[in-house]
Formats: sequence, structure tokens, C-alpha cells
Amino acid sequence: MDQWGWVAVRAYAPVAFMLLAAMVADAVLSDWQASPALAGLLSVVRWARLLMVVTALVLLVIPTCRLLQWRRGAGTDCPHCGGALGRERAGYARMGGAYRRCYSCGNNVNHRYYE
Repeated sequence: MDQWGWVAVRAYAPVAFMLLAAMVADAVLSDWQASPALAGLLSVVRWARLLMVVTALVLLVIPTCRLLQWRRGAGTDCPHCGGALGRERAGYARMGGAYRRCYSCGNNVNHRYYE
């Protein structure tokens, strides 16, 4: 797989996971309708499935915006390979503090290199 394939996999893997979880919840719902003991939980699980789909949409929009900013040159890029960086994560102070993970090479980039 080329560099852009890995960028897509790393950026959109959480979206695929949430949609897969929503499909599994849908399959479980079809079995629950036959059981009278679980019928009371049916409405709660329906809302959970909808929440999973909405979360997947949000997880789709955020990396897309970040990748579009990076393509325009306005976003942060990796000093090692030039790829787009993900969200900022809190890091240990002894390790240099906040960091971002590169979508392309997977390296952790300290905040000193992208601020």
C-alpha cells in the first residue's frame, strides 16, 4: 500500500469501527425483538445505534477537515515525511509534553515541531 493508502487507513479507521459497531448493534436488535424479556431494552439500544452513526459522521468530518487543511498548506505536517498530523494528545512532561501522531508514517511528533 502506498503512502496515501496508509493516510486514509489511519485517518478513517475509527469511522469504519463505529459503523461496524452500528451494524452489529442492528443485527443484535433483530434478535432482541423476538425475546419478550429484552423488549424493554430495545428502545435504549435503538438510540445507542443512532448515537454510533452520529459519532461515525463526526469522526468522518474531523479528519477530512484536517486533511483538507493540510493539502492547502494551512495544516500541520510531519517533519519526518511531510504527512498530515492527527489530533493533539496530552503527553508526559518528562517526554516533552503534547504530541501528534502522523497519519502517514505513524511517528509521534512533539509539539515543538509543529507550533
